[in-house]
Amino acid sequence: AVAVAIACAMKLLMSFSVWPCPAGAMNNAGSCVTVAQNLLLVVVGVDAVDQGLNDPTAKAPVGANPGTTVGAQRRIAYEFAMGLWGAVLKSNVDVKIYASFQPLACTASSGVLGSAGPNWIDRDFPGAPLPNTWYHSALADSIAGVDLDPVADDPADIASRFNSNLGTTGCLQTSSWYYGLDGNTPAGSINFLDVVMHEIGHGLGASGFLDKNTGAFYFDGEANRSDAYTHNAYDNVRNLRFDDKRMTNASRATTIITPGRLVWDGAQVNATAAATLSHKLTFQVTAPGNIAGPYSYGTADFGAVAGAGNFNGTVKQANDGAGASVTDGCETYTPGFFSGQIALVDRGGCGFGVKALNAQNAGATGVIIANVAASGNATVAPGMTGGSASNTVPTISLNVADGDAFRANVGNGLTVAFVEDARQLQGADSSGRVQLYAPSVVEGGSSFSHFDTVVTPNALMEPAITSTLNANFMIDMTPSLMSDVGWLRNGGIAALRACRTDVPIEEAGGLIPGANIVAADAVCRNNVDSSRSSPAYKSCMTTFANVLNNSGLLSGGQDASLRSCISHVN
Repeated sequence: AVAVAIACAMKLLMSFSVWPCPAGAMNNAGSCVTVAQNLLLVVVGVDAVDQGLNDPTAKAPVGANPGTTVGAQRRIAYEFAMGLWGAVLKSNVDVKIYASFQPLACTASSGVLGSAGPNWIDRDFPGAPLPNTWYHSALADSIAGVDLDPVADDPADIASRFNSNLGTTGCLQTSSWYYGLDGNTPAGSINFLDVVMHEIGHGLGASGFLDKNTGAFYFDGEANRSDAYTHNAYDNVRNLRFDDKRMTNASRATTIITPGRLVWDGAQVNATAAATLSHKLTFQVTAPGNIAGPYSYGTADFGAVAGAGNFNGTVKQANDGAGASVTDGCETYTPGFFSGQIALVDRGGCGFGVKALNAQNAGATGVIIANVAASGNATVAPGMTGGSASNTVPTISLNVADGDAFRANVGNGLTVAFVEDARQLQGADSSGRVQLYAPSVVEGGSSFSHFDTVVTPNALMEPAITSTLNANFMIDMTPSLMSDVGWLRNGGIAALRACRTDVPIEEAGGLIPGANIVAADAVCRNNVDSSRSSPAYKSCMTTFANVLNNSGLLSGGQDASLRSCISHVN
């Protein structure tokens, strides 16, 4: 085997394990009753005293997280995420992860929440499915059945880090981390579990190593070689996979910056997409004729979702009559200014949520926020955050070129509508291949290694977090992506020891209710009481059972079986 270290961070080492079906855990149908796995946590270089995962600040337990300090809640959320992935994926080799809190790039209104990637990559190991192809070390270990990179002073497979400054002055200062494990994220907070699940996903296999600017494969000092993720990337104009010999560096580079052209060709993801994604919605200008046709758009994590039934009509240019720009919508409008029309608002000057709410209060039925040249990413139709429960009307965004076309024609009877096409999937091409994120200007940490933001419903592996995610029990197409790059999945039924809950580890479309039970069992035993017969353990598990049941994820029989197991297990 050949290994190359491509990243390194020294903080906390964690491990999860998934083993073959244990003796006595096979049910009468011949399926494995998956037993909750113990998590192995090994400290190899901790955050500074009183910081990060060691932060001693007192904090009341929240959302099924029993931790009583900020540091404990962070560690438990991370442990829970590892338990979820450990229940879904199969490996006889521990996956070791560096985890830390560090200052990451941030401004008052946007920032990097976390980052992660493989600490080692391997190729041409025993059992490697593709020759001359790099694999994330966690995946390579699972295929080979051994730790291919037993480096004593740098043992981790994945390096991950999370933003320690979030919620402080100058860094998403109106936001805060939510460490609950129940998915009930308060408005204005960011779900830490969702971010950890996303970042671990990158480290396990959801990332490619090619140069996004030149299209060249990763150069390891000897040659340029593809990787298991890039093997599944596809150019739907040339109808070639990225590692096809007919693809050049230049053609890959062009595809990476062409929205809709870069797609995923893995069979598992695309089969799951057919049962998961919504019908395709096309945002169209219906008049005037000189700019009529479809337009790409960005979405907001606040307000109603734009669709055929709630976003159509005449567009009116914003004019709030005050401030640095009268078209930025940062000040209140004359009452009824939009009166049943769709507001066209320029980006800048204030938050997206403020703009949308001001337009809504002036009678707008929908809001279009058009990018401007001064924004720094003008060519992108941005994903939008910063709203509140008061934002109710649908809000979308445009890139600067399309925004300019709208601004030039808003006085010429500009009308728009969303049109649903039941023959296609939202976020997939005409052949059903799911789109990868390909903004027209490369975004170093986002382009290529994410699903596109047009995917609907929102997916865990999109480049920006959205409030609709619930990674505690839904990870959509991500397990299928893991299968496409080479992982085996456990399946089977969750159990507490040998007590069958009748809850499947994974269901169609990426639901993982049984994995939730496996991860909850580890959290309750490791952080509340190690004895499953104790009242404290049973109370902890009952909290998680209530979350699943209240979310509508358990049938009556499954709920009864789970609660019976909690009551009787010891």
